[in-house]
Amino acid sequence: MKPVVFAGPSLWGVPAAVLQGVSLRPPARKGDLLAAHLEGARVIGLIDGVFDLSPSVWHKEILYALAGGSAVYGAASLGALRAAECAAFGMTGIGGIYQDYAEGRRTADADVALIHAPAELGCQPLTVALADAEATLQALRDSGMVSANQVRALLDQARALNFRCRTWEAIAAPVDPGLCAVITANAVSAKRRDALALIAVLISQAAESLSPGPNRYTLARTLFAENLLAHRQVR
Repeated sequence: MKPVVFAGPSLWGVPAAVLQGVSLRPPARKGDLLAAHLEGARVIGLIDGVFDLSPSVWHKEILYALAGGSAVYGAASLGALRAAECAAFGMTGIGGIYQDYAEGRRTADADVALIHAPAELGCQPLTVALADAEATLQALRDSGMVSANQVRALLDQARALNFRCRTWEAIAAPVDPGLCAVITANAVSAKRRDALALIAVLISQAAESLSPGPNRYTLARTLFAENLLAHRQVR
């Protein structure tokens, strides 16, 4: 069975040929990761997940999959968050955003949050994640395309906006509306970079060669675990 990867906006625009080595599923909801494990997936990559209109991936289902012998990887978005939270139990984090959370440079879930189109429309991003805004503005400053003073003002504006409203237009307008075209044309995505790094790790090795490593705990079959299993069975 191919590695199962839950992703959407973080892989927007990536050619399908790059993703042929994985079984791509939409952003994960509560129970989706557990379902993949119970279906037989032994390698699972979590990149994007829902968090607003539907319950998010539970830590408990990640632990269930790890205890049951699946290797679970996380990167870029919700996957980076969960990997930082579950690293002690054997989940593997990949990429710079994961490292930022794991080492405490990032602490807010909202840093990777954005609004996107539904899966039927390819999960196209409709707003800009703060992690991507920061990466883009840093690159523009390094290239000299935008002055250091302008970048500071743009960063302040990006950080002040709610993730539902954070677009390049909304970031640039209070500073210099003319910068919007420059920023849009030169935007980079730290989330896509890390998502592709995760895909590369999973594809570079045969699924059977990937190991979750030794379990460091015994999964407690609590009421929450039973609730999760029941939820999966009735969907």
